[in-house]
Amino acid sequence: MVVTITGGSGSGKSRMAEAISEALCSGPKLYAATMRVYDQESRKRVERHRKQREGGQFATLECPSGVERIRFEKKEGLILLECISNLVANELYSGEQFAMQDPKETAGRIIRGIGHLAENADHLVVVANELFQSGIKDREMQAYLHVAGAVHRFLMERSDVFIESVYGLPYFWKGSGLLTQEKGKWVWNKKD
Repeated sequence: MVVTITGGSGSGKSRMAEAISEALCSGPKLYAATMRVYDQESRKRVERHRKQREGGQFATLECPSGVERIRFEKKEGLILLECISNLVANELYSGEQFAMQDPKETAGRIIRGIGHLAENADHLVVVANELFQSGIKDREMQAYLHVAGAVHRFLMERSDVFIESVYGLPYFWKGSGLLTQEKGKWVWNKKD
């Protein structure tokens, strides 16, 4: 199953993704981290997310780019990919001296990478950011949003469940019957 959780900054999407991951897979899980650590603020964010995942049986794989080239020895029970906005930025500006790459090729590379992860896991949970609320005139930002938009459209099509986290509450865009909350815990309503 593929589950995507999107939402604005601070909306609770990471916690929601981790809780859903626990509902889908009680055993070992792989956390595919896309953030490049550049400064003290990003180090603090990484540490906060690691503490959040403690006890959840997550092994961390640092993959700020090149997701389609990851090699798996076995099929994973669950992969949690966090997050699409970092992956888009890392892939789009991966050239020499961070030169912008071709947006269409970049979107295709990211989409293939997500498909690759889905093929190598029983469950894939993807965290994405809501980026599309205001118009942007800057050419490079438009290219970034074009790539992110293409990836988000793919995720909506490919996902069995697509949730927007709004102030920590789930708004289901797709697949509301597959996951539910009971007494504050996520429950996977398996279809045999």
